[in-house]
Amino acid sequence: MGCDRNCGLITGAVIGAVLAVFGGILMPVGDLLIEKTIKREVVLEEGTIAFKNWVKTGTTVYRQFWIFDVQNPEEVAKNSSKIKVKQRGPYTYRVRYLAKENITQDPKDSTVSFVQP
Repeated sequence: MGCDRNCGLITGAVIGAVLAVFGGILMPVGDLLIEKTIKREVVLEEGTIAFKNWVKTGTTVYRQFWIFDVQNPEEVAKNSSKIKVKQRGPYTYRVRYLAKENITQDPKDSTVSFVQP
């Protein structure tokens, strides 16, 4: 009707050993695949996703600032009392986008040059 205790232990040990060997083989293979994918996608060469996103960003970039206003400056200056501040903001600004023009690649130095107006 099934396995006794020894049969279950042996089955578990065999499955564990197979998974350990499989994991040991996949670790270096996985590292190579990840490294190859990163080199293919991150390098700034024409035709890659990274180059397209670098030339013209797909999203708008915002910058946020918070200002803290000291409410009791005289007390702090006179007798070193605890500072009371009031948070102002966030003040949000859209970052101006400057397009990249005259993009040239130098394969000898592996550099990319461009001009911004």
